[in-house]
Amino acid sequence: MRTTFRIAACVCLLAAAVTMAALTLADLTKPKKAPDEMLYLGAWQGTVAVFDRGDPATPRSVTDIDLSTLRATDRALIERGYPVGDESELLELLEDLGS
Repeated sequence: MRTTFRIAACVCLLAAAVTMAALTLADLTKPKKAPDEMLYLGAWQGTVAVFDRGDPATPRSVTDIDLSTLRATDRALIERGYPVGDESELLELLEDLGS
């Protein structure tokens, strides 16, 4: 009985280890965005703008969200430059800032 329990426990641990290793390898093989391909929100002439990391001098697009209408914490984040992971996160952030 004890031996059966030990074998079952070892099999479960081995299965968990194999699963974790597979998930880790799957994540490592995903293509990652280069830092210069990432987007970030920043300030541009008193409004919120979207910038490419590779070209921080010229905005990719400018919104009609006025910085003066944002809370102080949000405004400070935008003025420092707020990195955005992907397009869906960008749209969600812009929707939150604009409301």
